[in-house]
Amino acid sequence: MKLDLSNNALKACTARFVLDALLDNVCLTELGLAGNFLDDEFAIDLSHVFEDNSVLYRVDISKNPIGPEGGKAILNALLMKNETVGSLGDIEQNVYMGVRLKEELRQVLSLNNCTSDKRMTQIRD
Repeated sequence: MKLDLSNNALKACTARFVLDALLDNVCLTELGLAGNFLDDEFAIDLSHVFEDNSVLYRVDISKNPIGPEGGKAILNALLMKNETVGSLGDIEQNVYMGVRLKEELRQVLSLNNCTSDKRMTQIRD
């Protein structure tokens, strides 16, 4: 299942309702949130979702004003507690994050993609 809320002028306080619903999610695998006004506060809340949700594999957060603090929270959640998220959209368009942080996120997402591929191969065999 997919839900696209891109370009809806969402702010962290309204997106929090969506994130709260994702804590109990067992169906939604893709969420589009590109082009909103989602900041570090949102990214920190999203990192908590990543810690508990093992169903999401694509969350597009591109074109949002997420800065280094929010990016680090997402990175830590993906490193420590999540092996399913394989894409955050085109994070190059998140200009406030910084080059190094974006590269670290790309590497973690690449590792998650490899883990997901292995899991899918084991399920098929």
